[in-house]
Amino acid sequence: MNFLEELATKVINDEYFEEIFLKLENKYTLDFFKMGLQINDKLSEKEFIDLLRFADILSHSKIASNKNLSYKVLSLLYDNFKDNESFVYFSRAILTKLGNFPAISLLDKENDNKVKEPLDKAFERTIKEVFQKDPNSNFIFTDTQYEIFESLKASNHFSFSGPTSLGKSFLIEAFIKFLINEQNSKDNIVVLVPTRALINQVSNKLKEEITFNTKYKILTHPSIPFIYESKNFNYIFVFTPERLISYLSEQSNPKIDYLFIDEAQKIVSVNDTRSPLYYHAILQAERKSVKLFFSSPNISNSEVFLKLFEKSTNESLSVKESPVSQNRFFLDILDKKLKYFSDIGREKDYKLMDEKNLNFYDWLSKLGSDTKNLIYCNTVNDTIDYAINFSETLPNKDNKQLNDLISLIKEYIHKDYYLIDCLQKGVAFHFGKLPQRIRERIEFLFTEKIIDYVFCTSTLLEGVNLPAKNIFIINNAIGLAKFKDIDFWNLAGRAGRLAKELSGNIICVRVEDKRNRWDNPEKDLRIIKDKNIKKIEPVLIKGQKNFFENIGRSLSSEDFTVKKPSFEQINIWDHYANITLIHEVRNDESVLKSNFIKKNKRAREILNIAVKENNVPDSILAQSSTIKFIYQNDIYNREDLNKHTLPLEIDYTTCRYFLVELYKFYNWEEEETGGRNPLAKNIKRLNYFAYLMNNWMNSKPLNIIILNLLNYHERQGEIWVNNQYIPFNKSDRSQLNLIINSVISDIDNMLRFKLKNYFLNYYLILKEKLGEEYCGENWAEFLEYGTTDKKLIELQNVGLERHLASFILKDHADCLVFELDKLLDIDESKLINKIDPNTPEYQELLKVLA
Repeated sequence: MNFLEELATKVINDEYFEEIFLKLENKYTLDFFKMGLQINDKLSEKEFIDLLRFADILSHSKIASNKNLSYKVLSLLYDNFKDNESFVYFSRAILTKLGNFPAISLLDKENDNKVKEPLDKAFERTIKEVFQKDPNSNFIFTDTQYEIFESLKASNHFSFSGPTSLGKSFLIEAFIKFLINEQNSKDNIVVLVPTRALINQVSNKLKEEITFNTKYKILTHPSIPFIYESKNFNYIFVFTPERLISYLSEQSNPKIDYLFIDEAQKIVSVNDTRSPLYYHAILQAERKSVKLFFSSPNISNSEVFLKLFEKSTNESLSVKESPVSQNRFFLDILDKKLKYFSDIGREKDYKLMDEKNLNFYDWLSKLGSDTKNLIYCNTVNDTIDYAINFSETLPNKDNKQLNDLISLIKEYIHKDYYLIDCLQKGVAFHFGKLPQRIRERIEFLFTEKIIDYVFCTSTLLEGVNLPAKNIFIINNAIGLAKFKDIDFWNLAGRAGRLAKELSGNIICVRVEDKRNRWDNPEKDLRIIKDKNIKKIEPVLIKGQKNFFENIGRSLSSEDFTVKKPSFEQINIWDHYANITLIHEVRNDESVLKSNFIKKNKRAREILNIAVKENNVPDSILAQSSTIKFIYQNDIYNREDLNKHTLPLEIDYTTCRYFLVELYKFYNWEEEETGGRNPLAKNIKRLNYFAYLMNNWMNSKPLNIIILNLLNYHERQGEIWVNNQYIPFNKSDRSQLNLIINSVISDIDNMLRFKLKNYFLNYYLILKEKLGEEYCGENWAEFLEYGTTDKKLIELQNVGLERHLASFILKDHADCLVFELDKLLDIDESKLINKIDPNTPEYQELLKVLA
């Protein structure tokens, strides 16, 4: 241990440092909660200077926790002392040593560089600014960012993790720009995101970053538009796992060279039914010699993702240093208590002297005024309810951009949608199934501090970039399951905005005495108290809870080892069983298959029987990994498939007919009756889905679909709520909003994912058995794009959203050149000049054409 490390250790164990550090944290807490400072709560001049000296010593340590503590001192002092010359002097030196250049820039903005820094630190800063400059921008990497960036450059495969505020997406973007320049624009790249909700956010950001290179096109669908095919473009694709699988299944598609997996923890999430799909998609890419790069939050063993795909685990880095500090609180409104969790392992309790009996909304206004606030509510219903109730306590906020968004929602969704009430007060709710164009505007207005409060679901865990000064967490669960440590810290990590402030606040709030509402504080608060995140042990490797036994039972159609498994458990076991069979049919080796054979004594026998019973080509099995092979085989072996081909003309009757057919073919009565929103809990539900499909696939705008479905429910006299039918009251605004949210969610979840997968499998089997000329139409494509019009599909493939493609094709077709439904050219300048610049369509088009 060197001299500086010894000094840092002495600081950590020094009673005086502990005393004044706790005093500093106490001062911050009293200031933040506006509880009033006594004379003894204030720092003396000596204590202030001593804290800065201690922070300076800690900044020279190699240990991440010591560096974080050094930075924490600065963040706690910043609000009160940012204009103090001593603070600026020490801070510049400390931040230079820590390599936190975004924080230095923030500090410089506040004091206009009036205070000089020590000569040696100025020299060190200059050296770092030269060497750690992003080669394709003016941004200076932090020390840890630079270490990761250099590692990416030197590796064929790499996995890194770090705090949410590390800027992982920024690093991926920077490395992509480096690859484009260094490789002379020859590589095709995929950025893999967990859900469709993230596709536009990532693709729009990449369009902003890659404008310097006109040889690249950024695409989000797995089909190369005809307009690009003959022009020797290279591509950056932003895909979900299912879109990557679809792309890889087409042999004529250009080769992929690099795959960047953002939010890589999704591959190994125990309760996420999409985890098997993630694993399956990445493994298919790996089989084609694609270079894999993984990015994940807060994982101490980031090498685990390389191990899953049998890559060298040396090419990994787990970062614990955070460029943004966070303050942790538990606010118990019911018992009027406050707890602060110190960064040196202590806790301090406060009794709230609440003569006004403040409720949650009072506290939200008190703590969140003049800054950006996220409020995590878990479910969509809670998110909307809390947002509405809070907005009712606020005055109207008259703002042109808010009013423009309100007008758009009235036109695009419905005039009585609850989001309108919230936006009038500068409040919004946010969840993954909100229409993309609405969600994007909410995110933009929040970034611009026009919206002050966003109530949200776990969409933020998918990687949506929406940091805030404060994050209030009123549910300590995702769905019905308590937070895992990685999920909590991924969510809580949104508190604090890099380059905007030095710290953020995490406030866990007990609002009501209900399950998963911090109802057992002693147990529940361990997750916020203990910042250590356990190592990930993937079930594909460890096989916890009879995992490999249940894979075998799925393949053999036997009962599972659990008496009453959840729908999610069944879904995951069945999906991994399908993937295991695909690997056996293809004679592929994988961690999944080898561990299944190693840890299940009957594995070889089970696989041999399954392979012998299977007649479906492996190419179809690979594209339909979510569907049991026994059903695919039953359909494949039918002699009357020519009587069940899918027509081009689509109406309610044909939709319902084929839904009933697939209901029987794929045994939906058993397979699709579980979960929170089952596809076929009641066969009568197929009437609703047939009506929705008919509207969607026939290119109806969203607002018309919603109106038609409201009329449909009025005729039926009932709506589906919580897995049962209840009477429909057309004058009940809450029921109207339930229908709106159901329609939006069902289009995304049921039509564009679940039903699309079934119809794709059915079409692929028809095509294989009957030939492309006689197999009928591909309804899976119509479900994905929301139209049977090939021109609309072409326009969506070049990057236009469905509504924008419809708008242009209807009103500005003279700007488009088609030949046999293939898009040959777009007169971009003519199109832009024809559209009113004050319309939302104009701004949306500019993003696409960027």
